[in-house]
Formats: sequence, structure tokens, C-alpha cells
Amino acid sequence: MLGEKLKTQRMSLGLTQQEVADHLHVSRQTISNWEVGRNFPDIPMIISISDYYGISLDELLKGDEGLMDKMKKDAELVKRTKRRKVFDGVFVGLLVLTVVFAFVVTRIPKIADQKLWPMLIVGIVYLFSMVRFFLVIPKEDATSGMQAPLIIPKSFGVGWAINPYHPLGKVLLIGLFVALEVMIYLG
Repeated sequence: MLGEKLKTQRMSLGLTQQEVADHLHVSRQTISNWEVGRNFPDIPMIISISDYYGISLDELLKGDEGLMDKMKKDAELVKRTKRRKVFDGVFVGLLVLTVVFAFVVTRIPKIADQKLWPMLIVGIVYLFSMVRFFLVIPKEDATSGMQAPLIIPKSFGVGWAINPYHPLGKVLLIGLFVALEVMIYLG
């Protein structure tokens, strides 16, 4: 729908795709892709197109469900990115506090011999990382959600991670946590 409107308006003004592309500082192929509906321009570009073609945003955007879906997905991605930044900041702060706490605890003789503190620290960090994953990554995400495989690319850094949305992933993550706690207790 948007693509048809863009093409109709361009042709009614007697402009070529190249002329529009030059004015908007994009490639001719980008204009072609917009007009055939392969992809959509972002909001700042839609505003520029509206100004260039001399039509209102309301007239340009109404009725295009594909564009509305894209805008919803983009808004969700922005929210997720903000949430992830907050969680990553808190996570780094938690790790720093954990290191400082562990350093202090090892300097106090009566507490240093107790195994409860390291077990508690590992538990808190592990729990926070799981909560972060479930709050930042939606279940519907194709690369990390319920439909993703057991082993997925890490969302932060380089490497691979176990997908906690996968049924076997939950079992593996719980088993890994229990193994860590047992190793600390016995070590």
C-alpha cells in the first residue's frame, strides 16, 4: 500500500527513481524496494518523503498494515535494547560488588572458611543472569526464543549459550547451577 502510494506520487510529479534517490540521499534500488514493498523507509525518511512529495504523513501512512507491523517491531526492539542496557549496567555493577565482597570476606578469618558466601554469590549472579535473559529476550524471538535451537549465539559478547526457553536448556542450566554449587560446597 505504501509502495503503491510512493510510486503513484513519484510518477504524478514526473520524477524518476534516480531523481528521488538523489534528493533523499539513498540508492535508486532503495526507492525501487520501497515502491514494490520489499522493505519500508524508517520514520525520519518517511517524513522526508512526505515533505518532498508534498503529501501529509496521514495520507501517506494510513491503511498500510505491513508498515504498521514494522513500526511496532522497531518500537519493541528499541524498548528491548534499553532494557538490555539497564540490565547489563546492573549486572556489571553486581559483578563488581561481588568481587569486592569476595575480597573482603576472604580477609576475615571466621567468615573466609564458610562455604555459604561463595555459594550465595554464585546463586545471586546466576539468578540475575537468568532473569535478565527472560526479561530482555522475548519468547517469540527467532534467534533466541522458544523456536530457537538448544545452543544459540550469545546475546552479549562472542560465543554460544544454552537457550533457557528450550525445555532441555532449562534442565541443562539448572544442572549447571547445581553442579557449580556442589563444587563450591565440596571444594
